[in-house]
Amino acid sequence: MGASRTEIASTETPAPSRRPKLSAAAPVDPGFAALRRAARAAIVIPPVLAFTIFVLHGGQNVIFAVFGCFALLVMSDFGGQRWARAVAYLTATAVGALLVTIGTLVSISAGLAAAVMFVVGLAIAFSRVFGGYLAAAQTGMLLSFVIAVSIPAPASAIPARVGGWVMAGLISTLAGVFLWPRFERVMLRKQAAKACLAIAHLVEAMRVNDGELPRLIEAARHAERAAREAYTATAKRPAGPTRRDRAFVQLLTELQRIVDIIERPFQRPRVSERPCLTEGDRLAAATVAALRGSADVLTGGTPPDLRALDEARDAHRAALDRWAAEQLRAGRPVDEVLDGLDVDHTLRVVGYIAVALGTNAVIAAGRQPDETVSLPITAPRLEGVRGTATRVVRTIRTHLEPTSTVMQNSLRVAVGLALAVLVARLLGLSHAFWVVLGTLQVLRSTALGTGRTTVQALIGNVIGVVIGGVFAILAGNHPLVMWAALPIAIFVAAYAATAVGFAASQAAFTINLIVIFNLISPAGWQVGLVRIEDLAVGAAISVVVGVLLWPRGARRELARSVAGFYRAVIAYLDRSFERVLGFQPPTGADPARRSVIQAAERAGEAFDAFLNERSATSLDPQTAGYLLAAGNHAILAGDLLDVIATRLGYQASGCPDGARSVRAQVRILLDGFSRLAGRLALEKEDGDIPVSQRALRAAALDCLRRWRNDEKAGRGALAVVMAGEWAQNLARLEDDLKEPVAQAVDAARTPWWR
Repeated sequence: MGASRTEIASTETPAPSRRPKLSAAAPVDPGFAALRRAARAAIVIPPVLAFTIFVLHGGQNVIFAVFGCFALLVMSDFGGQRWARAVAYLTATAVGALLVTIGTLVSISAGLAAAVMFVVGLAIAFSRVFGGYLAAAQTGMLLSFVIAVSIPAPASAIPARVGGWVMAGLISTLAGVFLWPRFERVMLRKQAAKACLAIAHLVEAMRVNDGELPRLIEAARHAERAAREAYTATAKRPAGPTRRDRAFVQLLTELQRIVDIIERPFQRPRVSERPCLTEGDRLAAATVAALRGSADVLTGGTPPDLRALDEARDAHRAALDRWAAEQLRAGRPVDEVLDGLDVDHTLRVVGYIAVALGTNAVIAAGRQPDETVSLPITAPRLEGVRGTATRVVRTIRTHLEPTSTVMQNSLRVAVGLALAVLVARLLGLSHAFWVVLGTLQVLRSTALGTGRTTVQALIGNVIGVVIGGVFAILAGNHPLVMWAALPIAIFVAAYAATAVGFAASQAAFTINLIVIFNLISPAGWQVGLVRIEDLAVGAAISVVVGVLLWPRGARRELARSVAGFYRAVIAYLDRSFERVLGFQPPTGADPARRSVIQAAERAGEAFDAFLNERSATSLDPQTAGYLLAAGNHAILAGDLLDVIATRLGYQASGCPDGARSVRAQVRILLDGFSRLAGRLALEKEDGDIPVSQRALRAAALDCLRRWRNDEKAGRGALAVVMAGEWAQNLARLEDDLKEPVAQAVDAARTPWWR
């Protein structure tokens, strides 16, 4: 089966926009999230700064209070319901206080500070893989440690530093919870519910109104894309290891799969070939009802009746078996019987995905799924602390290896920040944390991207110094003018950080720093020159690290990760086909599936990194997304083959000759996927051999003839028929992959400086 070339849902919070130049276009601000964030910061930070200067009389707590608010309200800005949001802010406050304490203790030694910076940077950068609040907090938590470790201080300074940070945390918690909160999770569920309803209309039209299909396919595609885009644009996304978050992520993938399959069905039979079974109509109706029930439960309504859908699938399978037996006994030609068996194949697959989608919708809504339903393999089964811990361990195990894009990006960040701390401390720069912050701001996953953002950062900071310097000269020694300008500067800096281009955000941030530091300790426009000097040092470190550590970025790692994904898929499909064809007993859980899920997650992270690079390569995001979607569809084939053999009990032992014929074609099929994987891994793979559709059909026809003469051969014949169907669908998918694979290989071979 094929897949439309659309991007799949991401499980990582997207990086801020990195436009190559200043843009005059209107800022992109879904739900006015950046506007809310900037307004909060502009209201909260000036009083905090005034309190620390005039009441606490400055000292260590000023920097930690002001930049603590900036870290939590601008760089982190947690979402979710009020209670969850408050817990997230308070947890980040506690973690930040611990990081400030550790950073202060190791700040006395430049070498020790750099070493601990590496460990902390690696841990925080790696934690991004869990998504959700951990991803949202990453930059803010790094900033808390960077400030503490970059400014040397004795242990006696810890109370003042931690006090400033805790004050910032408590104030930020109140502001984040009560000042214009945006409840993203509710909005995401509503978007997913709209997609469920649009897909329900589409499934309903499959059997009754073929003329409406193109329009309904477009409407369903638009709805599921809108759901995924809303998910991607959300800062606090349900992408963590908890059961509900994992279920919602899986639900988005299933929405896309259903539209993909209906858009490119397995068979387009003539009306005369339809078995016209009442059970088929009931299956379609149960599928539509389950999709609508999934929409209801996502918006607080009644859960879908998945047991009815499960029973409808079983009844339809039994009815198809009876129909085929009756037609064969009546003397109908076996080729017509085979075509009739293929007619409802697409509906059966959509019904299976609807069970998975409904199960995940129930879990995502905080309900308990019906245990009498055969839960799909993809559903997160374990609940509570044990389930979360299990998913955390699995995620860490998946990415804790050198070839993981997550590990590479984490190491790149850790090395860059550690070097920045060491260089800044050895050079004795007055604002050492600006050096480290500069490294963090411009470091990208490719050397070319790092160089580009370095140029943008320097241009933006020069513009900021010019504007801020002129303002500082005009303001002179009039603090009231500076205080009046402070909320405006904070608002512009906070808004530009996520809603405007990178160079503009750097200019705004520099103006903001000039105003703040002139209020703390008047230095005029010269503070801007210090800012440029420190940024240049930090950017130079980023460039060096970017060139030395995986300079190609994600485009080569994407190809290699997808190659590993396809090889894991091959092993899983091999076991699944072997079970259906009767060459392996269908017993227990398959370890090959755990391996393929881990490989899929690694490939997904590489795809996220590729998207965030925003680099101009010969591989467009749609093609890259298609490579992953194809692998996910192959997993679906393996899952359904496993259901056929394990739960339904179909095995081809009653038709051994047909089983051997299909097995030979499956070997050719899997060899073809292996060649595609080899090409993606930049290995030489030649000599494509196509799967013989004629041989697969001949094997199915032979088994149906055997069934006509031997009633005991029925289930074996149907096992051969179903295995042949999936072999043909996967052969079509393999053929569709050749051009996208070629494009991915070209991008992987492109030199890093291009």
